Amino acid sequence: MLDGNQSQIRLRPKRAASYLKTPIRWRPSIPTILSIVFSVELMAVLFIPDILKNRAFILLVGLSIPIGGWLFVYWQIYLSVFTTPLRDLIDVKDERWKDVTFRGWGEEELIAKILPGSDTSRDLVVYLHGYSSSLGRGESRCLHLNSLGPHIIGLDQRGFGRQEGRFDWTILKAVADAEALLEEAPKLLGFEPERVWIYGHSLGGFIAIRLASHLSDWWERKLKGIILESPVTSFPKIIDEKLPGRMVMAKPWVRHTLRREYERIHPDLNVRYANSELPYWGLPKVDYLLVQAEEDETLGLDHYELAIKHLNPEDSYSFIHLIEGMVHTSTEDSARRAELVEKWLVPVLGE
Repeated sequence: MLDGNQSQIRLRPKRAASYLKTPIRWRPSIPTILSIVFSVELMAVLFIPDILKNRAFILLVGLSIPIGGWLFVYWQIYLSVFTTPLRDLIDVKDERWKDVTFRGWGEEELIAKILPGSDTSRDLVVYLHGYSSSLGRGESRCLHLNSLGPHIIGLDQRGFGRQEGRFDWTILKAVADAEALLEEAPKLLGFEPERVWIYGHSLGGFIAIRLASHLSDWWERKLKGIILESPVTSFPKIIDEKLPGRMVMAKPWVRHTLRREYERIHPDLNVRYANSELPYWGLPKVDYLLVQAEEDETLGLDHYELAIKHLNPEDSYSFIHLIEGMVHTSTEDSARRAELVEKWLVPVLGE
């Protein structure tokens, strides 16, 4: 880990996430060692049945049972939180999309896509999809935004769609990727946009809020607003839903496992589990439009209620709408959503 002065120098331009690569450990971790021990015990039972008559072996197995329970919970946490699920790919269909590459968290090479806007436009919208989704699933949103004139940049976020990075996945890596994409946008487009907006759906909305509250680089003075569609507003609420049983989060040792894994992955960790929600996660420093699905089959309305508690749209060009009949998934669209987005965005395009 860098010392204080080195850390300040390296991290000053980027403030929204964590950026140091995960240290390589040459010694195996405790979960790895325990997994090997249990595998050896199982193989011994399968290939040497008579070993069950050995009292020392039976004692070893008995002592291993409570440790096995801990190991089971550890892998449940890792597979649920730090590994992205496999899902059928829905790719973009419009042939105007152009592939570009950039370097995200840890200087890893990622692929993004650009949908060119009108020839005279110097406006940019960055589209961020939700968890277990892809750019293709939200393409209808991108095409609608593009029809209004702006250039669109989007990507399959790490661990989803065609993007690598399923293992050791964290929200801070996704934030760092989005921030890096914004920083590289002028080079990828061939010009520096005059106005920028970020459109975030679900978890993409959580990332957009973080970026809009931690402005940096060239786009600090160019970000005009964010559009949030049924956004996540609390990572603890997401974890509560993903882990097996809500009560498991009440156990201190489970939280301890979460903390240790984040510290292992991010040596420069800048946000903790307990404060990865509004308002501690950050509040937008720019105008915003929030369109919430009333029939939110994925998040319910808990995240929406947290949003309206901390986001105050008064005295600004910000609005919150709860849309009747609208669902969470980005594979379905709502005419009302498109109407509200267009009504909010068009007046400020090309100002």
